[in-house]
Amino acid sequence: MTLDDGPLLLVSSGSAGLFNPLLTLAGELKRRAVRPVRFACTDERRAEIEALPGDGDLRFVSLGPPRVEVRPEHWDDETHRRMSTGSRVVNFASYVDASTDFDHLHELYERCLAVVDDVRPALAVVDSFASFGMDAATTRGVPYVISVTVPPSNFLQDSLPPSYPMSLSGLPLAMNPSQRAANDSYRAALLATLTEPERLARSTAAARRRAEAGIRNAELRPSQYAEAARALLAYTVFGLEYPFDTAPANLRTVGSMVPRDIVPSADGAELRAWLDAHESVVYVGFGTIMRPTAAQVAALVEVAARLGPEHQVLWKLPAARHPLLPPAGELPANLRVESWLPSQVEVLAHPHVRVFFNHAAANAIHEAAWFGVPQLVMPFWFDCYDGAVRVVDAGIALAVEHEDPLDVDDVVDKLGRLLSDPSFRDRAARWRDCLRRAGGVTAAADLVLSL
Repeated sequence: MTLDDGPLLLVSSGSAGLFNPLLTLAGELKRRAVRPVRFACTDERRAEIEALPGDGDLRFVSLGPPRVEVRPEHWDDETHRRMSTGSRVVNFASYVDASTDFDHLHELYERCLAVVDDVRPALAVVDSFASFGMDAATTRGVPYVISVTVPPSNFLQDSLPPSYPMSLSGLPLAMNPSQRAANDSYRAALLATLTEPERLARSTAAARRRAEAGIRNAELRPSQYAEAARALLAYTVFGLEYPFDTAPANLRTVGSMVPRDIVPSADGAELRAWLDAHESVVYVGFGTIMRPTAAQVAALVEVAARLGPEHQVLWKLPAARHPLLPPAGELPANLRVESWLPSQVEVLAHPHVRVFFNHAAANAIHEAAWFGVPQLVMPFWFDCYDGAVRVVDAGIALAVEHEDPLDVDDVVDKLGRLLSDPSFRDRAARWRDCLRRAGGVTAAADLVLSL
């Protein structure tokens, strides 16, 4: 077998926001059944990969057990609180310290080398946080595509124009003089914090080790990975992402990564019947990382009560936060709380879902936009601030502050505007059409197969 005859290799971190778009791509490739696919990920994702329907040859390849202590979804509440309150610069530096384990990254690189040697892929598609996958592909001479789940400007932050809003700043593209000054200050403060002696010593030692191991991009520069890639596959369109002059020629914006066919789940029949029975539903979901406090939970219960009886509220709240809720008999009659949903896109696709209240992470805002659903966004850290300002500027969302406790009046007022003002739904419909013209998972699979 020659390299060109080999399978497609997908490589991903197990973190949901990075993994889910590649899982959607894997499902489309398996459905088409035109080329063998191997999906390399940590062991906790095996069942989801193996459960994908279709006739194609898709197999899970293990990268070993996950290192859960470096993943935000497994951190304790106090660690989360420290990284989502106060200075954004300090928060990000703390996040880097807690989530970066250079020894583990090197272990994953060596595992990926073994996978590449065994699979002998014709092409790899690697999530933008899985540097180990890009390094292994480069070392073995395998062409690769980068799966970019965050705004492309977040990934390419080392090559942005000085006038562009800094990644994670939450600043708009059209900055006034004070915002431009804040942008410059943020850039300087972030650089100073990330190059403090202890952090700089750790990253310098890691770069030296990587260079000695023959890894080409020893300093983990995103622009270097991008330059070497066959394509950057970004799950957005310009307009929802701010344009920038330094965008590389190999950047491909394909819109939201939503399965081509939304197949009703067998265990979602009762929820579908509930949605069918209520003509106006606000869906609330803050992803796998955000953790509402007791005061925030109480505030959101009050929000639901004030929206009733005209509007129903479906809230996906992790089971670990359910003890913060009032007793079941004291919940508003129009509030339905679930710890798990069979499919978020199935909920967003329902015509009775009128607003999605979310945390402005990239997958959430683009899935809602794919279905033309207006949004209320409450960014709580990092890339969420950038997602929030972009959807507000696109005219499909309003934003509220992540406060503790929440400003109930502000949340209710903005939900009321989104529910009653047809201009939000009209603009959301226009962005829905734009995203669908970009092609979504169909375009992503077409591109990968063409390479």
